[in-house]
Amino acid sequence: MTTDGGGWLLVSNVVVDDPSSRQLSIESSYREISNCRDNKALFITTDAMKELRTHLSFTQLRFHCSKQKGRTIHVTTAANSSGEAVVQYFSGQMDSRPLGCGSFKRMEDDNSRTTASCRRWRDMKWGLASVAQQRLNDHPLFLPGATHWRLTDGSQRWECDDFKKSGSEFFALSSDDFWKVFVR
Repeated sequence: MTTDGGGWLLVSNVVVDDPSSRQLSIESSYREISNCRDNKALFITTDAMKELRTHLSFTQLRFHCSKQKGRTIHVTTAANSSGEAVVQYFSGQMDSRPLGCGSFKRMEDDNSRTTASCRRWRDMKWGLASVAQQRLNDHPLFLPGATHWRLTDGSQRWECDDFKKSGSEFFALSSDDFWKVFVR
């Protein structure tokens, strides 16, 4: 991948084939990332990320999701101590949620409300305190009650800078909508 200088390894991948299907495989071994390109519905757990980091000394994460009928979230963690704290959090090396603002860089195609408003994130931090193993797919970044990154197996809440709740803006799924996480 040539985004932001290249060198990115895809570690989690969901690409919608059938908008009526919400099947997602959550894998606890980093070895499953070899199936990311073929399996279009695979995310790895926090433990898998921790194991991967012992074998591959990655220093950055990249979150990228997009809905054709909606918006795009596309950020990389910053190459600084704030960005490193985010990598450690999503790799299970620390449980305290890191601060959002100053820890990431928006990519050119990011037009999301979520990343434009990091001061409005819950506690101004990444993630959700109650999520341990599914940090990459369940609220890694969100504006409470407004816009979320979220997808869980079987749930109707496959969200990318939207929120499936009455009165909130929600974009229906389309073929080729996607959620991807990379490391380098």
